[in-house]
Amino acid sequence: MLLAVAVVAAFPAPARADDAGPVFGVIASTQGSPPDTPEEHIRQYDRHRANYGGPIGIRIFSGGRPPLPTDNNRPGRLLAWAANDHPEETITVSHKTRDDARLRRLLDWAHARKLRLSIIYRHEAQPDWFQDGREGARPDVYRATYRAYKAVIQAHPGRERVTLEKNLMWFWQYHHVKTKPESDWRRYVERNDPADVLSWDTYSFPGMPTRQGHYATPHDFFQYARDAWNEFGLPWGVGEIGTIVQDGEGKGVERAWDRNGTRFTAWVGRIARAARNPATIDASYAGMPPALFVKWWGALDADDQDLSLEQVPAAAAVYRGLMRRRAPLP
Repeated sequence: MLLAVAVVAAFPAPARADDAGPVFGVIASTQGSPPDTPEEHIRQYDRHRANYGGPIGIRIFSGGRPPLPTDNNRPGRLLAWAANDHPEETITVSHKTRDDARLRRLLDWAHARKLRLSIIYRHEAQPDWFQDGREGARPDVYRATYRAYKAVIQAHPGRERVTLEKNLMWFWQYHHVKTKPESDWRRYVERNDPADVLSWDTYSFPGMPTRQGHYATPHDFFQYARDAWNEFGLPWGVGEIGTIVQDGEGKGVERAWDRNGTRFTAWVGRIARAARNPATIDASYAGMPPALFVKWWGALDADDQDLSLEQVPAAAAVYRGLMRRRAPLP
């Protein structure tokens, strides 16, 4: 079953008829050495908003239950800020612990303010179970949670402004499934899947061997989204994307085959074109729709490695142009 009606309702339409394809955005984050505070998150969001213009999207991560704006903690305070200062944005709410009642309360709050939400349970789920043994990420538990959440959303009067998003980890699929075939992405989806969209977090470096001498190809990144579309009819998006530029300088850099960043800049455009028109990758992508969204990681990672576009100002300029052609980010 395709869930196009729900997706179209929650994700803004293109600004022009010829703008078919993804909306582009940037993720503000406080991973690494920056203080993990609401104030730092807001500072980074404001910096990206000034750099890239219009709506860039807001993602709020909770390590526990769905957050509420009355919670006196980081995700709760960020929810309140997003609603008060940026009601034009869609708020992606990612959390780790199922709680149907709190989800209803979150939907009530968003509906009263006419906000758009995207709900993610267990972001990058595979290693949570197959590496760390966290029960909430066990495939059958994960699938049951999404079915329950879909029922909550469908019964809610604000359902047309809510997207239910599954998010999986490209790195795990690319590197670990050969030795752990039981952790294949198919364990996390099902026929008539309750999710409106399946997004993938995709990183070239770290993630691939730098000795290969090039950034990830569109096929490297999008092959699993293609298979999910072909086998399950799941619309797709790029939940995170980034890389360390291999310019010979900076933390985590291993090579110097892109000293002036021109290959990175060209790669940003190549990935964007493939996300907009997957059929240009190769014949196996024929009939696959564009990605609904592409969200570039705009921060350090947990090891203080820069994965952002700002490593190369020309690449940031290319991306800025992509964003200005589009409607608000879902």
